[in-house]
Amino acid sequence: MNRSLALVGVVLVIVSILLISIPFLVTSAFQVNDAVYATGFLFLVGLVILYQAATSPDPRVTTVGGLLGNPIIDEARKAEEAVTNVPLSHVRYAPGPKEPVHCRYCYTAIPWNVLNCPRCGRPRQCRNCGKQLYFLAGAVRCAPCVRDEMQCNCPRVRPSGPPPTGVRRTGGGR
Repeated sequence: MNRSLALVGVVLVIVSILLISIPFLVTSAFQVNDAVYATGFLFLVGLVILYQAATSPDPRVTTVGGLLGNPIIDEARKAEEAVTNVPLSHVRYAPGPKEPVHCRYCYTAIPWNVLNCPRCGRPRQCRNCGKQLYFLAGAVRCAPCVRDEMQCNCPRVRPSGPPPTGVRRTGGGR
């Protein structure tokens, strides 16, 4: 609420009430003339200014008395727009802690709480650093940092595919 603007509105409303009531109190007769219409208009202007004051921000936090906007409200609005305008593609492909993982050898889906691949029996690697996982206290943990797989803070060295088998494939041009 803008208190200085509200004070102007209150003063206008009080002055208009006084301008209408003083002739009635002095002469004991109400006369309708141009002064009554002018004070009625002044009363309405005072009410509009009061409404404007009630809905406007405090001028002490605005720049140049509100002429250039409120920096606090502008920053809050920008932060709110940044949160609401997040593209869904980033949210969609973010890995969840209980999302299944594919085995890097046979591409079988492995649940988040299973250590070995159910198809080929090989132990799976950490999603973040690519090192071997093990069970500790009923949870699948990363070996080097002893944290849960999704909270691993090892250097990120992700394996790009199955390990090399030693067989080199050539173009075979005859």
